[in-house]
Amino acid sequence: MWKCQFCGNSNGIPYKDQNLEGMLCLAPDCGRFNHIEQDEEIYDSDL
Repeated sequence: MWKCQFCGNSNGIPYKDQNLEGMLCLAPDCGRFNHIEQDEEIYDSDL
């Protein structure tokens, strides 16, 4: 279950675009964005 790292609220809405991915906290006194770190795989190419 998701939990806001700032206020501890467990209500959030997922957000994703080409630059960001995370959860927007829906607590009325918070509203902060919690960025989700992704493990990026780097592929070597023979080209």
